[in-house]
Amino acid sequence: MISLFSKILRRFQDQRGSASLEFVALAIPLFIPLFIYLAQYSTQSDLEASMRTLAREMARAVVTSENNGVAENVAQEVFIKAGSVLGLDREIDSGDLTYEVICRNSDCISPDNEIQIILHSSQLEDPIRVVEYVSPWA
Repeated sequence: MISLFSKILRRFQDQRGSASLEFVALAIPLFIPLFIYLAQYSTQSDLEASMRTLAREMARAVVTSENNGVAENVAQEVFIKAGSVLGLDREIDSGDLTYEVICRNSDCISPDNEIQIILHSSQLEDPIRVVEYVSPWA
């Protein structure tokens, strides 16, 4: 019985593997917040990239429109359809994602005019802005 007790005691006094156990015990609480931060950053970055693509497509559609009336309808259509393709339909339907079309001149579709598309999202601090120019020969 004493020999069994001494074998068990020697097992507990053995230091092999203690460094890896200490590393795991200390590293896991440090790595979990890092993984949470990286996941959040990835989600935010993906949202920004999708919104920037949507804004570029809207700007291209507006710039290539025939006149102001068509440009407004095209911007709305691209906002809804391209937003859905990019996975933003939930944000659009809930009203969390909105847009503005700002023209330097009052007549948007006029030669050499600057058109700015601004997307606002409740999930991002800063809006996404894209500038496109109407052709000088329009």
